[in-house]
Amino acid sequence: PTFNPLRDVLSGIIMAATSVPQLIAYAETVGYAGYRGLSTAGPSLFAWGLTTGSPFMNSGVTSITALMAKTDLDGDQYVTEHGEEEYVKLVAAYSLYVGIASIVLAVVGFGKLAQSVPKPVRTGFKWGCAGGVLVSAL
Repeated sequence: PTFNPLRDVLSGIIMAATSVPQLIAYAETVGYAGYRGLSTAGPSLFAWGLTTGSPFMNSGVTSITALMAKTDLDGDQYVTEHGEEEYVKLVAAYSLYVGIASIVLAVVGFGKLAQSVPKPVRTGFKWGCAGGVLVSAL
């Protein structure tokens, strides 16, 4: 795509505005206070924009990672025992490990294997993930 400053800035503003509720929801899904979702989004999105150069972004993995973190780390119990600040550190480490695992899977060619999964199975997985996010928000 060609660079159009007005269009690109407007797109960025719209993207930022529509991301606010999503960022708060992800933070609350994990078990954080909602403001933490807002305070952590800026630097990571800025770094992504500088390093990829791609006009396309898919943050769908974020909601699944949030659910996994809350479930795997027993968020409510951990916060009760250790406090939210310690839980933030634990989730940060967990997220880093998920990111490293994703990079390793990409390097070894897992994407090619994933493409061989039949479309109805991939569609069912996506709908299952969406249902899980919806149920956790209720």
